[in-house]
Amino acid sequence: MYRFFVTAHAVLSTKWEMRSLSALTYWRRGFVAICLLLLLAACGAEPEPTPVVTLLATATQPPTQPPTQTLVSALPTATVTMAAQSPVTPTQVLTATTTPTVAAAMAEELALACTQETDIALASYPDLHQLMGCALGPAIFDPVGINEFGTEPPFDRFMLWFSHEVHIYTLLPDKRWQAYADTWTEEQPTFACNPLGGAEESPPLPRRGFGKLWCENAELQAAMGTVAKEERLCQHTVLQPFQYGRLLACYEDATIRYFRIMDDGSWDQLLVQ
Repeated sequence: MYRFFVTAHAVLSTKWEMRSLSALTYWRRGFVAICLLLLLAACGAEPEPTPVVTLLATATQPPTQPPTQTLVSALPTATVTMAAQSPVTPTQVLTATTTPTVAAAMAEELALACTQETDIALASYPDLHQLMGCALGPAIFDPVGINEFGTEPPFDRFMLWFSHEVHIYTLLPDKRWQAYADTWTEEQPTFACNPLGGAEESPPLPRRGFGKLWCENAELQAAMGTVAKEERLCQHTVLQPFQYGRLLACYEDATIRYFRIMDDGSWDQLLVQ
């Protein structure tokens, strides 16, 4: 009986150990399988981009610069800057040392902005609107007297008589001009003085209103000298006021002599033959 119990206990113990071993084996296999699956999932997943790379790429972009703005005035003002003229040529005499300047790019816009039309006789003057601005009034065609002073062409000093003003304008060789009232009358002598001591004739003496002004002002007489031609009227005259002064066209035979008499006290001339 004792042997039966010993034998039975041995058999039951063996069966329990075998079942326990089998269960442990299955549990280990399952654990290993789960680990393998987790390892494969971890190795096969794609890495997510890090924010550091994005931030560095953004930091390397150059900063955007604001556009540069150029401010340009719509119209020239009465205050102008003066610049030197081009050299003298036989057919073009530009003798002024100073001229008003306006941006060349604004010339067309300026011409369109002008309300007063420029006379057709003056419209061909080079760079008219850059140099003179807009016309301020209609052209005047009243007689203008002219007399050259000095020894030979190209003459660099003149007297001009404007009949509508009854004034004499002296255009000095230093490119300044001065205006005087014409006080000569028909009852007065043709030659107001004769400092040369020779015959009273023109040339070399200026006469009438030009001569009287010349005789009464010793400083002017020294600056102007004597005349090489007798005084006369322009055959045709066109005079128009502009923003920076007045422009005169004096027609004589086959030539046109333009005078710019500027409000800043300067003058120059352009001879077209």
